[in-house]
Amino acid sequence: GRHLHSNRERMAASDEGLYHETAPSGKVDDLAELVHLSEETLLRELRTRYADNTIYTFLSDILIAVNPYKQLGLYGPEAHELYQHKQRWEAPPHIFSVADRGYHNLFDMHKNQCVVISGESGAGKTESAKLVIKHIMHMCVGRGLSAPDELERKIIESSPLLEAFGNAQTVMNDNSSRFGKYSRLLFDNEGQVLGIQLSEYMLEKSRVIEQAANERNFHIFYYLFSMDNKAEFHLSEPSAFQCLGGQLWDDNAAMYKEVVQTMRLLGFSPEDERMLYRVLAAVLHLANVTFEGSEAAYLKDETPLRLACELLDVEFAVMKEVLLSIESIARGETIRRQYKVAQAYDCRDALAKALYSGMFGWMVNSINNLLSPSHQAHKIAYEIGVLDIFGFECFKENSFEQLCI
Repeated sequence: GRHLHSNRERMAASDEGLYHETAPSGKVDDLAELVHLSEETLLRELRTRYADNTIYTFLSDILIAVNPYKQLGLYGPEAHELYQHKQRWEAPPHIFSVADRGYHNLFDMHKNQCVVISGESGAGKTESAKLVIKHIMHMCVGRGLSAPDELERKIIESSPLLEAFGNAQTVMNDNSSRFGKYSRLLFDNEGQVLGIQLSEYMLEKSRVIEQAANERNFHIFYYLFSMDNKAEFHLSEPSAFQCLGGQLWDDNAAMYKEVVQTMRLLGFSPEDERMLYRVLAAVLHLANVTFEGSEAAYLKDETPLRLACELLDVEFAVMKEVLLSIESIARGETIRRQYKVAQAYDCRDALAKALYSGMFGWMVNSINNLLSPSHQAHKIAYEIGVLDIFGFECFKENSFEQLCI
């Protein structure tokens, strides 16, 4: 269906003389209309348009966006009004055009829609996803429906929390999303948005244990050091923890306060907050656990593990046994085999990653409970999915997560 639709548009463009053989460089809104399309001409067109602050360009059904790293005033009320009920060729390329097509295709095609946003780290994918959702919300009002102000407010308020737990500083981007996010906007037959559900996947769990040079762990770990009661969680300075690369930023205290405010606005209880801090601090102490031994591994220093167990409310002896050995059953007989040092480190790392991943999933589910239309589930007729794939990068040593991207 998409290809036929695209072909009809191209035929119409051809009839109107819109295939630009001699058009000035940078003046073609849809690169598919160029007669001579190669990597060289595509990059030249994008570079020329970028120099003119034209950051959006179509390539048939695909919208190419180049991050300007500055405000261009492209997303105000006038833009919301311009990109409503418009065919792709009736207005300059814009992220709102993609949202407009997706929303109206729900009713023209009577099929669910999906917007896929992909690109390298720092390209602006997460901001683009927010803009798509924002314009769809605006179009609900344009159809004479009630404004989903409360839902939009909650979506905006949840962003700092997701970024604190799911974003990190990389070589290419100080606030890089290290997880994929799939947002499902749910609609009734009239086109009114009822709610939104988030799904997270491929969280970069390896970052919890180690990072590349000049990179940091997830932001939230550093925010802990701005707590007034950090001593309660046995926290001193980031340099005391092996898994924390980089330094505290100047706005660390302000970002911590924003996270606390966000959790309270979203309905997290003081017990929920304390539980999150205990798990986060336990992960830091767990990453400080070290082993030695030529044959069987044993703890070099028991203190980090004792602190982690205290925070997790787990018996030290049980945790120690789990990290140093594995139990198996053969022919009804229980056999416990001691780990070697490398195996003990693998077990420690797996536990730290599982703790963080489980906590992140719990937090996303808590946000979903706030945003989902549980009392209106029977009204759901359509959905638009917005897939924000986290950024690909190229390191000297690429992790399994990079391969998956």
